[in-house]
Amino acid sequence: MLSEKRIRKIIKEEISRNSSSKIDSTDEKSVLNALKSFGADVDNQQEVQKDFHFLRKLRKRAEESGHNAMKTLISVGIGAAIVAIWDGIKSSLK
Repeated sequence: MLSEKRIRKIIKEEISRNSSSKIDSTDEKSVLNALKSFGADVDNQQEVQKDFHFLRKLRKRAEESGHNAMKTLISVGIGAAIVAIWDGIKSSLK
């Protein structure tokens, strides 16, 4: 015969197992609803993966563009400084 502690332990395990599966199901439904609200075709996993791949590439390209813009601004600034120094040297030699 099972002791009262063992019975309570089994009941707690079953309750936690059932509640966690309900939570998992609720979480899954929430995620699917969120993806659907963004226009993802959740029934076709390959399309969703392609969409996320496209978004990742788009984000990386945007970051790269920002870095390139910064490099361009620095190059223009350095070039302008060199031209100003050269123009000052030329005018001082005349």
